[in-house]
Amino acid sequence: FAMLRASKKVLGMNARNLTYIRPNNLKKAKRLADDKLASKRMLKRAGVAVPDLIAKITSVHELEQFDWNALPASFVVKPNNGFGGEGIIVVYGRKKGRTDAWVKSSGGMITADDIRTHVRRILDGEYSLSNTPDIAFFEQRLKLTPEFRPYAYRGIPDIRVIVYNMVPVMAMLRLPTKESDGKANLQQGGIGVGIDMARGVTTTAVQGKSRIIDYVPGTRLLLSGVKIPYWNDILHLAVKSQVASGLGYLGADIAIDRDNGPVILELNARPGLSIQVANLAGLQRRL
Repeated sequence: FAMLRASKKVLGMNARNLTYIRPNNLKKAKRLADDKLASKRMLKRAGVAVPDLIAKITSVHELEQFDWNALPASFVVKPNNGFGGEGIIVVYGRKKGRTDAWVKSSGGMITADDIRTHVRRILDGEYSLSNTPDIAFFEQRLKLTPEFRPYAYRGIPDIRVIVYNMVPVMAMLRLPTKESDGKANLQQGGIGVGIDMARGVTTTAVQGKSRIIDYVPGTRLLLSGVKIPYWNDILHLAVKSQVASGLGYLGADIAIDRDNGPVILELNARPGLSIQVANLAGLQRRL
């Protein structure tokens, strides 16, 4: 990566902000992308597939009145203005013999009291972009597609696509690991795998922020050469989300549901630059 950086093809944070984000992403569009619930409503109106909303909690009063028995067996809890995957809990199913306890993606148990405490932290703004009071919401947990089952640890992979001027320029597959607690997040120890944009096939991989790897940890399963299902549909979905959002430069996070195919998880008005490490290629030239 040092050699790649020296080639001056790598897009740095300042160049990203000054050259691409500031002139192409208006404040109104950035606020929309930062607000997950507003983004979900906007995308749905535009005919873009998103996970179903189950419920939301906007205040301590609503939290105290919330009916935990109304939640389905599996769901995802998210902060509305969260970032970097912080504050997200994935619940797989009810604990056998319990009505007030569930099993998390990591395999551990979580009770209604645990979720109540977590939601209170979300409401207090612990996971929000600016540490201001936030909203907690519950949404549909997507089901793992068979093609990704050998590569994902207790979670759903997603595909980050960078789109500029309605052109998808770079993408990576993000895989959940044991270290990331079943979340497809590089900052928490997940795996990022570069994707050949023309063929939709994986190339190089990195775990965390910079550790180059060839295999799924603990296996001899190669991370390169994996064909991404629905590849053309994923690219079309990413571009469609950009048109709907009004963002000129964005990172679209897309997951593949076993039953419904590709759906938009969220939009990023300031997508991170680790995608360059995963692809061992710089964004600057492509942009």
